[in-house]
Amino acid sequence: MLWALLTTLLFALSAVSGQRTAIRLGGLRGNFWRLAISATVLSTIVLIAFPDSLAGPTFAWFFFSGLVGFGVGDVGLFLAYERIGSRLAILLNLCLAPIFAATVEWLWLGNALSLREISAAVVILTGVALALKPDRTRVRSAELKGRFSTGVVAALVAGLGQGTGAVISRKANEVEHALGLEINGISEAGQRVVAGVLVAALAAWIWRRRQPGHLPDQVTGANRRATTLAWLAAAALTGPVIGVSCFQQALAAMGSGGLVLAVVAITPIVLMPMAWWVEKDRPNRLSVIGAILAVTGVILLNWLRVS
Repeated sequence: MLWALLTTLLFALSAVSGQRTAIRLGGLRGNFWRLAISATVLSTIVLIAFPDSLAGPTFAWFFFSGLVGFGVGDVGLFLAYERIGSRLAILLNLCLAPIFAATVEWLWLGNALSLREISAAVVILTGVALALKPDRTRVRSAELKGRFSTGVVAALVAGLGQGTGAVISRKANEVEHALGLEINGISEAGQRVVAGVLVAALAAWIWRRRQPGHLPDQVTGANRRATTLAWLAAAALTGPVIGVSCFQQALAAMGSGGLVLAVVAITPIVLMPMAWWVEKDRPNRLSVIGAILAVTGVILLNWLRVS
């Protein structure tokens, strides 16, 4: 249980630091550098400690999973960070990803949803709808950029990417077991994040072609650059590197993927006070109720799909 709780804390820290990185560098540029650092660290570890884990058939599937999950998913997530903040971005991403994953499994693998699972999905969607209900008494933070609706769509894309990437990863695990291989979580994450960097680089290049010029004003000055680098390093290490490693350790220690996912599902709740403190994003009562309801639905859905 300790590893799962640590994973939840790290994922929440990754969200807050990722949001600060997106505000300072821009979502696409910040995401690229975060994944580039993560890929460098993880690839170095894999090549030194686990070179035998790089098998051709499984690498292809993990690479494909990374293109969708770390690639498309994280591009959407970082675009959402700078438009709606980490609290709503993570809520939409983590709570809708299981629904997208279940839908992809149904369409691709033929694993239909049961009535109870559909009921849990309805609970999730109801909670998300409540959390997104506009609060006309609140003034939107001046540091957020772009349209709120665009951020919501970007978070939906992030959830789709993460959910679909998770299904492809499970397919990679099936190939792995069929070949009699045992690939640890660090190697899996390393193979996936390398693919994600390619998508992030392409997205950042397109953005730079459309938005030529210098870095945003927030990054100018030695102190502000140092702060930005600190947020960037924190986003890279607490998410794809240490966070994912703790997640894999939790899976091994607890022996129940459903229980681990249920614990990690509370990340949006743990994130709330962090976003309030760092981003000054104070949720109203309806947002808190909606988040709790959505997280409860995710826990139920994860439990039902493994029971």
